[in-house]
Amino acid sequence: MSITFEEIDLIKQTADLIRKDCIWMSTRAGTGHLGPALSLAEILATLYKSVLKVDPQNPKWPDRDRLILSKGHGCLALYSILSQMGFFERKLLGDFCTKYDTMLPGHPEIKLPGVEANTGSLGHGIALGVGMALAARMDKKEYRVFVITGDGELQEGSNWEAAMTAAYYGLDNLIVIVDRNMLQLGDFTEKIKC
Repeated sequence: MSITFEEIDLIKQTADLIRKDCIWMSTRAGTGHLGPALSLAEILATLYKSVLKVDPQNPKWPDRDRLILSKGHGCLALYSILSQMGFFERKLLGDFCTKYDTMLPGHPEIKLPGVEANTGSLGHGIALGVGMALAARMDKKEYRVFVITGDGELQEGSNWEAAMTAAYYGLDNLIVIVDRNMLQLGDFTEKIKC
């Protein structure tokens, strides 16, 4: 896969807007996990602008690629890119964590168009992705499943069990991306149990 200079510029602009949106939403709501969201900007911009096969006008299209944000606390960035892509109106970003029944809570939920799985409990995204990738194979579909996990989250044992299962079944339609920002809630990842 090759990428043009124009596409690179578009990705950079998209990532910049993701960061601006994250800071605005978090400041407005007085809450949110900025670190994990900001480190996702280029990853999400690249996936949504150059890689993923999705249709914002038909978010449940059966042949779409799936993206699971396992590190659900980085949802500010996901909300930004989904709004930029047209899954929902950008004015909805102002509702992030501002009312009880918001479509944009502190972790993504499937009630929002474009969100494939409720996430937030760390260590479940890869297993969810394995299930979706196996379903694609069983249904003879060609969609791919992308899972974004945090480096700190990889300390969860369920990730490794899921990875072994993916290898056992040869799931070449499952792509796991590690957001290696070197931070966890309490400290740098290297200073926490490894």
